[in-house]
Amino acid sequence: MLIPLLAAVLALMVAAIALPKAVTMAPLFWTHLAVAVGIMTLITAAMQHFVPVLTRSRGASRWLARLPGLMLAAGLLACAVFAGWLDYDFVTVAAGLGLIGAVIMLLWMRAKGRASLGRPHPGLDWYLAAMVCLALGLAAAASIPWLPEWHGPLRAFHSHINLYGFIGLTAIGTLQVLMPTVAGQADPEAAARLRLDLKWALAGSVLLALGEAGVPFAVWPGLAAWAWPLLKMALAWWRLHRARLFALHGSEPVLFAALLGFALALAFLLLKMGGTFTRLNVFLKRLDEEVIPLLSKLQMTLEEVNSQLGKLDDMMGTLVGVTDRVDHTTRAVSSAITTPARKVAGLSAGVSEAISSLVSQRGRGR
Repeated sequence: MLIPLLAAVLALMVAAIALPKAVTMAPLFWTHLAVAVGIMTLITAAMQHFVPVLTRSRGASRWLARLPGLMLAAGLLACAVFAGWLDYDFVTVAAGLGLIGAVIMLLWMRAKGRASLGRPHPGLDWYLAAMVCLALGLAAAASIPWLPEWHGPLRAFHSHINLYGFIGLTAIGTLQVLMPTVAGQADPEAAARLRLDLKWALAGSVLLALGEAGVPFAVWPGLAAWAWPLLKMALAWWRLHRARLFALHGSEPVLFAALLGFALALAFLLLKMGGTFTRLNVFLKRLDEEVIPLLSKLQMTLEEVNSQLGKLDDMMGTLVGVTDRVDHTTRAVSSAITTPARKVAGLSAGVSEAISSLVSQRGRGR
């Protein structure tokens, strides 16, 4: 079953490359025809071949060998969605089928590792990490129809965790196993590199995906994390296989070209980030030219307002002083008027009392 499946997948990949100029379809259709139908199915089938070698165990069972067919169906369903033949909600169904296949592959590889004769080859861990990245990317894709406000970040994470995680980890892990085999020359440091460098490559994949999903400060650490294992690998190959890396025939130049291709993908992202920083510099320049003068004018206006408020405060102080003087004058005038009035009132009361007493005495004398 594997040979017809691989032939069909390769034919679809060729179609995805050759037909876009002849057939009008959405770009996402051709992308998923190449990646979801082609690469995801091929990698799943290749892992089923390499994992038993890495674990020194039996190959995949008859039923598990049909799993690449499930991945192929998931990819074709996604293509049908982006061709407009199915409603967009079927993205969840397509991604869900792929996620089921990824989980089955993870469980199978874990079981193979535990059943290995001796310690499994460290390349198995790279395949496990790659399949985890595929599962994360498919889970993000399945969520897109239900979280439309997160469509952009989820789509970016889905694309880049598959590129740098699923494809990148699978490719680099496989290349380090294949090169000593095809070159016929042992690489005594390959196993140690695979064990030590997986954490950097996996962290780099996740950081790059998060950076493209809207966390820009994660891109630079992600690039640095991926650059470290690639540099160590390239230096080891240069030291061991220098004479054959640029030959016109043989497998070594093909494997070296694959390494350079992935490195160029990271370099493209670096250039993309350079463009982002250029736009950021333009924005900051405009900020300096337009906003800073505006803030300066606002500061001058505030200073004028503060000056006017200071004058108003002086006026209020003067007004309070005038009010105090008026109050003092009013109290003085009131005192000047009230005191004689009290005296007159007292005098009037005394005169009135004396007249009343005199009248009373005359009345009794009669």
